[in-house]
Amino acid sequence: MKVNFGGIVPLSTVDWLGRAVMVVFLRGCPLSCPHCHNQNLQTGEHLVSMHTISSRIVSVVKGLPVASLARSGLEPSLQIDLEDASERASSKPFVDALVLSGGEPLLQVEACRRLFRLARSLKLATAIETSGCFPNGLQWLLEKGLVDKVFLDIKSALMEPDYEKATGRAGMAARVAESLSICFKSKVAFDVRCTIFPGMPTISQLVDIAETVCSLMGQYPDNRLDYVLLQQGTPREGESRFEPVAEQALHEMARACEAGCGRKLRISVRSIPKMSWKN
Repeated sequence: MKVNFGGIVPLSTVDWLGRAVMVVFLRGCPLSCPHCHNQNLQTGEHLVSMHTISSRIVSVVKGLPVASLARSGLEPSLQIDLEDASERASSKPFVDALVLSGGEPLLQVEACRRLFRLARSLKLATAIETSGCFPNGLQWLLEKGLVDKVFLDIKSALMEPDYEKATGRAGMAARVAESLSICFKSKVAFDVRCTIFPGMPTISQLVDIAETVCSLMGQYPDNRLDYVLLQQGTPREGESRFEPVAEQALHEMARACEAGCGRKLRISVRSIPKMSWKN
């Protein structure tokens, strides 16, 4: 099987807070979000065999030498002796979870299934980062018991034309709303994530999202929603610079969402830390 492959981040501590994860990116996405940080993965083709990707994952998890995954295939890399390789292969994994991201990973749902089955065999927890555009694929994976956590990115109020403006694609609001309902019904652990850019989404749109979430909380009281996360959007590489929404403003948005929701809603705010360099 060939996979339209985007790349691998061997170790991340920000994609699933509290866990050390490997992130596998799958290429292709039906959306054209104006500030997308993975714009290079929206289109294009880089077909890599599932065997090659699986071997790379196992090597990273077990701390074995990893060959670079070039377009032409695997290239030779470091070598270790057989005794060291055997010891590492039987040791505790360097990461404890596999996260599939993109692009939109559910565009390649069979690849998701196979990668999650591999993760299960390696005793890794599993998560998927999705725009929610493919509710049927999400439902299928959840029914197979292959997903421990869903990170659902909601771009705007779940209505048109708001969603088309935020994503560059018409007709997506209903699909994302269905994916949100699936998360509530399935009792999978999940977060709702909203990335905040200047003027997009607006406070009123965020309150609409919060009210939708709260309504579903009432319908499905046994749900496993962990957080609604408001995260600071920043310019992507090559994009015209803009000043990100201030952290204080994010907290004000969070309070507005809480006030607009009659039920207790756990809202978390994440801002990008500012870095300064000293000689």
